[in-house]
Amino acid sequence: MEILQLVDQLEQTLNRGWRVPLSPSLIVNSEECLRLIDQMRISIPSAIKESERMITERDRILSDAQARAEQIIAHAEQQAIQIVSEDAITDRAREEAERIIAHGHAEAIRLVDEAEVYALDVLYRLRDKLNNSLHQAENGIQAIEASQAPQEQTPPGEEEFEFAPAIPSDGDDEEFQEET
Repeated sequence: MEILQLVDQLEQTLNRGWRVPLSPSLIVNSEECLRLIDQMRISIPSAIKESERMITERDRILSDAQARAEQIIAHAEQQAIQIVSEDAITDRAREEAERIIAHGHAEAIRLVDEAEVYALDVLYRLRDKLNNSLHQAENGIQAIEASQAPQEQTPPGEEEFEFAPAIPSDGDDEEFQEET
């Protein structure tokens, strides 16, 4: 299960909790919250494995591009040797060989550049995804920790009341006169 889904479920569990009257405290099903947190702990290593898989894929793509570039260069060099060996077209062969080698080098550079751009894009998206997941997990943890923090409670019978003055102040007289 993805970490984002787990965070959503944790939020829903917290939203289903009961508010304690006259306090910011919340009563939630602790077993369900702990189950979701355990699943988050399991899910985060899978995200790390996914990033490692992407890095391995990037390395494979770079390796394939390098191997392909070397094949193109080797093929170009073989063609150059073959063309140069023919006496009648030696000059033409030299030019063609240089063109093929230059094309091979350009193709190799292009393949490596494309592979690096792809790998960089994948890594940026992975970083953003992991940062988002980490941020959401931290928010969930903070919310649960805040709901579990001990609350100051006023002993029964010592509630604080604020009484309005029985005699209106000068400002109240002015408001009363304006209304009448």
